[in-house]
Amino acid sequence: MTDVAGPHQTQPEAIADHFRSVDSAPAGISVNRPASASNGFLITFTGLSIIALCISTYLVGTGLAERYDLVVLAKNRGTGGLPTRTFVIVFFVTYAAYAYTNVWRRVAIGLSLLGKFAVVSVAFDGIGWALDHLDVINIPVGVQSFGSALVALAIFPHTILRHAKLPHRDQRAPSPVVPASAYVKLFVCLTVAIVVAVFVARVFFTAVFDMKQIALLGGVGPGAFLFQQVFAITTAGFGWLVIRRSRRAKFTPPLAILVPAHDEAHDIAATIESVDRAAVSYPGPIHLCVVDNASTDETTEVAERAIADCTEITGEVIQCPTPGKAIALNQGIAHLPQEFVVRIDADSVIAPGCLQTAMSHFANPRVGSVGGLPLPAEEKTWIDKVRLVEVYLRHGFFQVSLDGYQGVLGVPGMFAIYRRSAVLEVGGMVQGMNGEDTDICIRLDGAGYHTVADPKAVYYSETPATYAHLREQRTRWFRSIYHLAAHNRGTLLRWGSMTGLFVLPFQLVNAARRAMLAPILIFALIAVAGFRATFSGLQWQPEIATVLGMPLIMTVFVLLLWRPGAIRYVPAYLLFRLLRSYFTLGSALSLRFPPLNPHLPRRRK
Repeated sequence: MTDVAGPHQTQPEAIADHFRSVDSAPAGISVNRPASASNGFLITFTGLSIIALCISTYLVGTGLAERYDLVVLAKNRGTGGLPTRTFVIVFFVTYAAYAYTNVWRRVAIGLSLLGKFAVVSVAFDGIGWALDHLDVINIPVGVQSFGSALVALAIFPHTILRHAKLPHRDQRAPSPVVPASAYVKLFVCLTVAIVVAVFVARVFFTAVFDMKQIALLGGVGPGAFLFQQVFAITTAGFGWLVIRRSRRAKFTPPLAILVPAHDEAHDIAATIESVDRAAVSYPGPIHLCVVDNASTDETTEVAERAIADCTEITGEVIQCPTPGKAIALNQGIAHLPQEFVVRIDADSVIAPGCLQTAMSHFANPRVGSVGGLPLPAEEKTWIDKVRLVEVYLRHGFFQVSLDGYQGVLGVPGMFAIYRRSAVLEVGGMVQGMNGEDTDICIRLDGAGYHTVADPKAVYYSETPATYAHLREQRTRWFRSIYHLAAHNRGTLLRWGSMTGLFVLPFQLVNAARRAMLAPILIFALIAVAGFRATFSGLQWQPEIATVLGMPLIMTVFVLLLWRPGAIRYVPAYLLFRLLRSYFTLGSALSLRFPPLNPHLPRRRK
């Protein structure tokens, strides 16, 4: 299943001038904060971690920890392991201090985070104490501490959604349609994952223990890591079968190609040429429409010349003077009469056969959107190489696993096909927020349609040419999860919606985990280097396994399936995961929180 680099050639010097758009940080709900905010967070976090661990050492050394470990430490002398509750407290305090708002709102955020975490910690410890005194089971204090820290991953996004200034809730009442078979598949895969994880942990205890000592299994315990990966593998098996069966259909209706473009004169011709080449293998008629979105360069002129050179498709260029990609998309959708609209970014090119492969899934009338595999256009820079690994892992494997139980949350807007009538039914593309490409898929799901991600529909897209471009792109991408959750509150945790009940909450928790990855490694390094005498059970292997371990094993496994030659890029990708954590943290710091003044009465809504 090996793919070669795409034909799309880019000019780095041009891209550096064009990567930022009006959609980067939507006004009123986000802010372009400099890197100094994230750097200041990590420096402050490091200092507070040292102070907190010094206090822990004093309490343990004086014997006070055993009396006050219920909420603050959750550690008794000799229990060993990383003091995870101390980490969570320090992380929450630091985030509240660096939130983009005034001092009163920061205090409110901090109290909310710490208050919820205190309640959860007391609940875990109370249950542990009760079960122990009733002689039911003796739950180790470390397990109670770890359990409450897992809940903290949900406390963080929950608090942000309650305090931050985010997009308004979509007022349409969702009516998702998920077949019973999807829930059956999910239940079967969950059961298999639990059984396999428990079996391996018990039967191969010695091997598991040895693997932990060389940092091949994760620091949160082999059971959790094995469960997650076994679940992903089994659901991916179902997903591949579903995609293959759906792909067999022959469905080639007339297509509209919609290309929103803002200052894309440097590469839009390649995008148009790729559509003309792909049209050779697509039986139906294709009409291309470029929407020039307030460009200041020669985008219109270049696009018109490229369209005139096409032999397989017809085309036109229309003007959208109001800046904003969602605005341009809505204007294009309203202008085009075709039922199926292919959205392609002006820095992307599609491979031959891409259109026919993706369109086959629309033979199912409940499919509302389809996406593909966004390979990087080149493999020259380190960014290209880590992006290649990331794409195969994310879109070539984990998206397929979501296909297995109708759980695809969204597909990238670089290339996506929509059922036009369904898009109009849910109100078109949302404006003024990040993640409009995923948002439309969530709202289509709420209207009874679902999304298919087919990795055989290959296209090639521009990757960031500079670190500044990479940081802007990832901050925008990672910020979108909060915008999506806020705008789609109606489907969040809603029975009947696989994406709302299961996938979107998981993505919120995963965003919190990713934001905490770099800080917890810093915290662990400080604890291991300077406080091992206090926390006698600390080891370096579990912390290294957080970056290596199962992530390394799964990455190699996926690349062996798709592209074995890309395994040489794995070390760079594993280091990139730390940088990705840094960007995820920055995205949470870029959220805007409304100022709070406790001395003024609240306005009535």
